[in-house]
Amino acid sequence: MSGAVGERLNWDAVRDEATRHLQRLIQCETVNPPGNETLVARYLKDVVEREGLSGHILEAEPERGNFVTRIKGSGDGPPVLLMAHADVVSVEADKWTYPPFAGAVEEGVIWGRGAVDTKNLVAAELMVMLLIARENLQLDRDLIMVTFADEEAGSRLGARWMWQEHRALIDAEFAINEGGGDVIEVGGKRFYLCQTGEKGGARMRVIARAEPGHASMPRDDTAMLRMARAVEAVSTHVFPTEMTRSVHIMLQILAEKLGGDHATLIEEISADPTWEKLQLLPTDDLTKVMVRAMTRNTAVPTIVHGGHRINVIPGEITVDVDGRVLPGVEPAAFVAQVRELLGADVIVEPASAGSSGIEADPDSPFFDTIRAVIGDLDPDAAVTPFLVPGGTDARALPGVKVYGFAPGRYDPPMMVAAHNHDERITVDNLAFQTRTLFDIVTRFCNARPGGS
Repeated sequence: MSGAVGERLNWDAVRDEATRHLQRLIQCETVNPPGNETLVARYLKDVVEREGLSGHILEAEPERGNFVTRIKGSGDGPPVLLMAHADVVSVEADKWTYPPFAGAVEEGVIWGRGAVDTKNLVAAELMVMLLIARENLQLDRDLIMVTFADEEAGSRLGARWMWQEHRALIDAEFAINEGGGDVIEVGGKRFYLCQTGEKGGARMRVIARAEPGHASMPRDDTAMLRMARAVEAVSTHVFPTEMTRSVHIMLQILAEKLGGDHATLIEEISADPTWEKLQLLPTDDLTKVMVRAMTRNTAVPTIVHGGHRINVIPGEITVDVDGRVLPGVEPAAFVAQVRELLGADVIVEPASAGSSGIEADPDSPFFDTIRAVIGDLDPDAAVTPFLVPGGTDARALPGVKVYGFAPGRYDPPMMVAAHNHDERITVDNLAFQTRTLFDIVTRFCNARPGGS
């Protein structure tokens, strides 16, 4: 029935409406900090209430608004959650082709901060809610839409606060979130990536200390030199390959679809997943970089602190290191591993409490529905699970099976465009994303016309 429901809709009109909503959302300037996500929450509340739905704004702090709306189902199953975040990262406006908060549409492309991270998903999920309400579709489950604040700064005022203080409003069995949907090509075949897991965080601080002195009198042992050796060591070290269930299933699907010599290679990789073998995957360099990140713990130096005058040899240098750990790895254990790697010349200490990685089972009826819908809309492609190297709000919702899936043929790829200059999405990609999410929800929730 859900396929027939979708066929009745005017998808050209839906595309145009989704585009307008995304433009308005981009124009809500929600750089975090300070956030001001209530701008988005008010916009969404106004839109859904004009369509007869109830909207709720919940703030952990003033102007840090989280937005929730719900369509009631028959209760035959637990709710499904459509989630995204309203905050965005900062910009260097002078490096953009179009102003980053104008929401410009030029030659079929929507430009602006948040266009793929994740106001596009907000717009698509909003359209799903509106279409179901307008068509008076009856669902077997409640359908909830939530737009969180503060994802870009750790989710404290958004998903974490909502789960602790208002769990009943957002608790669900399955959820759609950011993190997946990019299309990769392997061996000439097309695969949509669906995030079924994500890495945890193990941020740390590396401190080097030595005697300070006058810069005119070079020393053989300085804090700067100790830190240089430490940065080189952690930057060049390749941590061991570890295969999560998501990545193992991903390789199985690739082997099944590719066949022949490619399948043999992938079977060899699965049996002995070294980085040397993973580099032989028949795909582009960006995908290989992603595979490298999703098959091992990583530690990347990002910020250097130290020195106060050009003519003084500093006595202390500190470097912040962004550590990411696979599901099942304790952050403290990885910090200890880095400490052993760098040796006694530097101090390595945790910079935060850290968080463990998470993984949702790809063997589920919801994931099966995602695959079936893509099979209908893009028959030559396949869907594969994967582990996103970064983190999302999903980790703040324990017990909810969260799948990252905002599908489209992004150019540049979503993982490149997010947080970059000239963030953008094509109008056609936004339309495809909206149609896909609508079909997933209506099929999984057994949508049918009102009164049937």
